[in-house]
This record gives sequence, structure tokens and C-alpha cells, in this order.
Amino acid sequence: MGFNKGEWSELYTFLSLLVEPSLAIVDENLQVINQNTFEIQEIYVANKSIYKIDENNILKISHNSVKKTYKKEYLSTQKTLLLHKIQTHKKAKGSFDIIEINPLIDDLLDGNKLKGSSKKKGDLEALVLDNNRQNSIKLNYNIKSNLGAKATLLNASSHTNFIYEISNIDDEIMHKNNAISGRKKLLDRCVFLEEHNASMKFVKVQSDTFSYNLKMIDSNLDRLLADMLYLSYQENEKDIKKLISMSIKDKDEYDFYQKKIGDFASAVTFGIMSSKKWNGKNEVNGGIILVNKAGEVYLLDLIYFKSIVDKYLINNIKLESPSSTRYKMFEIYKEDEKILF
Repeated sequence: MGFNKGEWSELYTFLSLLVEPSLAIVDENLQVINQNTFEIQEIYVANKSIYKIDENNILKISHNSVKKTYKKEYLSTQKTLLLHKIQTHKKAKGSFDIIEINPLIDDLLDGNKLKGSSKKKGDLEALVLDNNRQNSIKLNYNIKSNLGAKATLLNASSHTNFIYEISNIDDEIMHKNNAISGRKKLLDRCVFLEEHNASMKFVKVQSDTFSYNLKMIDSNLDRLLADMLYLSYQENEKDIKKLISMSIKDKDEYDFYQKKIGDFASAVTFGIMSSKKWNGKNEVNGGIILVNKAGEVYLLDLIYFKSIVDKYLINNIKLESPSSTRYKMFEIYKEDEKILF
């Protein structure tokens, strides 16, 4: 069965947690601050099986009865093999097969992928013992891995387009702008419009659904993001924290701006889908399980250390440039006597 690196990484994380169920909580710099609070007792996956963690064994439970038992030692060997295969596979994108792991997938997961639906924010659901409170709770986690391509929080789509109005240009400028091509055409078009004194004004988010979701966080969030998005091309800068600093000089306003962008980052990590109306509640309540390039597994915890999760997101997120052709970025057009892009 061919998986991409992200899916193989999820399988690797699953095996790692079965073998080492104690969750190491880290700070925003990924330094371990706690190893004793949470311990995974059971994991639930898309094939409807429950994987109960015993001292030395993993019990696979289907339809309320034990279907099979696996030695942790065997799963640890498979986990090490899988990590090696992921790390030595050169291509970051695309599916590939790992023949040596296929028997395990067929047996442990009944041939299924771990995650049942791309329409869910959570990647892993588990019954977790909270040693602070001495009780067990069901928690949902995101898995973000650095074993493959950089993890994304919000994928580009037609829903994530921002529309701007341009003034002070004519048809000739419009056609010349749209004719600019090449690898850096978005930056080049932005420079071209600036050089011809074009004036930009944010109009709206293309998708009413995504616009609604942004307003659930803050009524002016669409405008804040629109300013940051355009500035990222003006300054050729994608780092969120640097863009906030470029945008805001006043200390109080900077703190406000950073808080709102932090709220947005948290919402798209744990709750918001751009194409689905959000009810304001996050689907993921446990936090982010991180896998570093060495295969070490850590937890950014939402229950006791939410402020750390917020810091980590602000410090590490960047804007990306998706397909400019697919989403018609910086492509000027006319609509209702207005010039837009």
C-alpha cells in the first residue's frame, strides 16, 4: 500500500506511542518540561479497532473482544525499520511503498490508513491517564511531523482567496501585469503594480464560509490577514512574526495584533476548516504530537500549557505561496466596473 510521507509519519507516530505511551511535554523551544503527566492507555483509529496498551503487549480489540496481541518488542523493531525507510526516501512529495511494513499494516490496521477522513482536524484519538487528576480522559491530537515536507495548518483552496480592488491603473497596465510570468511572477507583479502607483484596497474574502469563520475569531481578522498577506509580497517575507513586526510599531497595537493572529493559528490548527462553517469549538483538545527529524516524539499540550502552544505557533508558522495559476493570484480582472485581483 502506497502512503505519502505524512501518512507514513502518522503510522510511525502511532507505533511510537504504542511502544512508549508516556507523553513528553515540551515548551515552545521543544525542550522537555514534563514526562509524567500523561500516559496513553488506548488508541482508537479509523478501522474502528481499539489498541489497548499493556505493560509488554498491545491488545487489538474489535467488536468488544480481543482479536490479537502484539509484543511491544516486535512493534519497536517495525517502528525503527519504518523510521529508516522514511528518512532515506529522498522525495518529499508523492506516495511510495514500503514492502517490509505491508504485512504489519495488513495485520495491525486491517490494511487501512490511520486517519479516516480528511475532513477531520484530529489525527489521533486516545484514552489518556492524567496523573495529576488521577483520571482517564478521551483526547484528540494533531500529528505534525518533520520527517517529510513541512506540515501545513491550513491548505490553500478557492476558499482562502482574498480579493482586493485596484485603483489608479488602466487597461494597458492590467494586461501587462497579467502577462508577467516566470518563477517569481507574484513578486514581479507586485513590484510592477507598485512602480506604476497602483493603489490597493481589501474588498472581501472570496468564500462566505471562510469569511464567517474568521469573524468568529474577530470581526476585523479578515482585514488584518489581508494586510499581512499583501505585505508578504511587498516585502518578500513569509515569517508571520516578522510580518507582524513590519505591520505594527505601537506596542499595545502589536500585542493586540499578535494575539489575534495567534487565535487564528490556534483555530486553524485545532478547529477551523476553510470550506465548512465553524461553530467556534475546537475538535482537537489534547494538543499537537510533534515528530522531529530524528524521530523523537513530543507533545505540545493544550490542557496545562496552552500558552506554550500559542507561542510555538506564532514563532514557527509561515505563509506559503500555493499554485498561482490554480488560484489566479495577482491576476487582474474587471467586475461591476471595478478592477480587482
